[in-house]
Amino acid sequence: MNYNLSFDQLNKFRTIQDPIADALVSDLFQNKSKKEIGVLYKQLLHNFNQLDSDLLPSSLKDYFEQNQDLPNWIDEKKIKLANEIFLNIGPEYATSLICRALPLGYVSSNVVELLATTGYLSKSIKHGTAKRLLETSQFLLNVMQKNTFEFNSDGMKHILKVRFIHAMVRKFLTDQNWEKETYGYPINQEDLSLTILTFSVGAIDGLRRMNIFLSLYEKDALVHYWSVVGHLIGIDSKLNPTKYKDAKRLYYHILKHQASPSENGKKLTAALSDFMKATLKLRVMPDMPDYLIVFLINNSVYSDMLGLPDFKSQSQKLIFKSSVITLKSLNIFRGNIFIRQVIKPMNKLFVFSFLKYFDEEFKLKLIIPKEFRLKWGISDKVYKSF
Repeated sequence: MNYNLSFDQLNKFRTIQDPIADALVSDLFQNKSKKEIGVLYKQLLHNFNQLDSDLLPSSLKDYFEQNQDLPNWIDEKKIKLANEIFLNIGPEYATSLICRALPLGYVSSNVVELLATTGYLSKSIKHGTAKRLLETSQFLLNVMQKNTFEFNSDGMKHILKVRFIHAMVRKFLTDQNWEKETYGYPINQEDLSLTILTFSVGAIDGLRRMNIFLSLYEKDALVHYWSVVGHLIGIDSKLNPTKYKDAKRLYYHILKHQASPSENGKKLTAALSDFMKATLKLRVMPDMPDYLIVFLINNSVYSDMLGLPDFKSQSQKLIFKSSVITLKSLNIFRGNIFIRQVIKPMNKLFVFSFLKYFDEEFKLKLIIPKEFRLKWGISDKVYKSF
């Protein structure tokens, strides 16, 4: 399939949404009160598994049961390989996603406008950012489990839950007279494609900056995995590439199409950076997250759009470069048993910092599936203490 789409073709996809999920929401609003829908929405937003499926409206039960069909092009070998890759480098993958792929997406002023309108830039910017990072991290962890593409798995239900929430947000924004002529239809096909490519290409390319090198086949496996997620979440096949080279071309083409500086984009980036600073509590150089984001994005035009700062002094620049050299040196020799023993505690520290901060500051809990906790050396005793 040809993914070399013109800007005019991409603009057409900005008028297309998701007929299946949108029809479901329309049915709910015709047959349920706004209060009933509000309660249901809040329950689904937190955890589908806590709901008694017998209490769900029949249309919603049908939606969850009838939209789990996998594409006929799914490659089980690539799915298995993608699971193994995440099992081995999950903390690094999450770091790349949070510190590189997410802020890079903030160059899209249209996406940023949606995030701002739906509350991520509310009075409590700090809490809004934490909530989004928790949701993003939980989605990543649930979706990357080895049984995700089995019927009614936690990952499968999470994907379909997100698809439903997208439709609810579209309904809300449409009722609020969303300016579709300016920003495109809310959560349209181009924006959905950019989101899935953020989880695949956006994160993969950040790994390379940290000297975590994947073969083309491994990159293909990860992109293939996320393209199955894209299929389930309702993305048109013309915007859902299954191979890395195609996905990379489309990802950066959409970014180019959407890139535009905005004040809200700068605010979101600053909020993300502040969250990382508060989480890691780096005393020697508290601005390290800013410099890490700039380093991972590796594009001065986009960094400037996001309002990211340059080094305040030569000493800061020297400390950061030394830290990067150390990190890249460790990663390039990560196959060595001794180096693995050095990296593992660093990964645990990163994960613990997130768990502790979510718990202490916001009373939010990130649920890490046991298969990942065992691999990453996180004991049940320590995990349950958060």
